[in-house]
Amino acid sequence: MSSALTVIAWREILARVMQGFECQENVSPDWLVNPATKRRLKLDQLYPQVGLAVRWVGLTASGQPRQSEWELLEEEQRNQTRAELCQLAGVELFLLDSSHADPRQQLHQLRSTLSRLSRLLAQGERSDRDKLDLMPQLAAARARLDDVARRVHGPDDLAQFAELWRDRETAAAAATRQPDDKAPPRPPALVPGFHAGQAVCHTAYGPGAVVAVRPNGADTQVTVRFADGRERTFLASLAAGKLVVE
Repeated sequence: MSSALTVIAWREILARVMQGFECQENVSPDWLVNPATKRRLKLDQLYPQVGLAVRWVGLTASGQPRQSEWELLEEEQRNQTRAELCQLAGVELFLLDSSHADPRQQLHQLRSTLSRLSRLLAQGERSDRDKLDLMPQLAAARARLDDVARRVHGPDDLAQFAELWRDRETAAAAATRQPDDKAPPRPPALVPGFHAGQAVCHTAYGPGAVVAVRPNGADTQVTVRFADGRERTFLASLAAGKLVVE
């Protein structure tokens, strides 16, 4: 799978796992100043409620040459400084390497980070109200991460999450699009009912059979085993028109 698809797959995983938490994108907090250069460092994502920061590593812009050994060393030193400053601010830094050969290892490291955040929250000086509110949310985030981990055995399994991210962006764009008064209203896509054992066909993955149906908030999560033996999971509302009952 291409690096671009891998990145959007991980964006979907993070959005899914950290659902319900405030997320700040591309931020440079005033406490994240590199003492060597006096310049602020960047975080790709910051979840301030629980003190989780995410920094993407291993990314190279399209058309740019690979980093030299010196540039890699400098980046490593910046990440070390970033981690130390985050620790001083009470923030856990998760370095997400989208090019890692084994995504399961990255998922395991993310789970360890979430577990550490729960321990720090329980032992910290936050109010009892904050703890009662945030501890169950972190437990739910770990459960969602475990669900993702059960579906990822190698890099190719990230493709299902890349598709879910595209569906998420499409739904968000549709929600913010201004209605066209001249165009007739479009009827909403019908969401078929699914059940285990049902024969289905996906526009991209071909024929398959439903192996599991689970509630997911107000939506339904449908897991399908396709002819190639792989299992992929979809949200029923986002799969409307793509996943058809045969």
